[in-house]
Amino acid sequence: MKNDFIRVRRRRDGAWAVFRGSQGLVLLAFKLKTHAVAYARTISFSRKLTLFVDDKYGNGVRQSSSSLTYPRVLD
Repeated sequence: MKNDFIRVRRRRDGAWAVFRGSQGLVLLAFKLKTHAVAYARTISFSRKLTLFVDDKYGNGVRQSSSSLTYPRVLD
């Protein structure tokens, strides 16, 4: 992964955190994954950054720009 990206990752406490870059700068943490992903999509779109969202095994999966749509309902 390049140095300039956004990543959504689950923390040990169960919250979903939005990180920026390889330094792991935490932007915000959310209780629900859908909220974290919506926020991360907004940031990645506005700053033209690559977005990675962790799967259930903790691997970052790159999200294509065509998938940058917003959910109608946030859980």
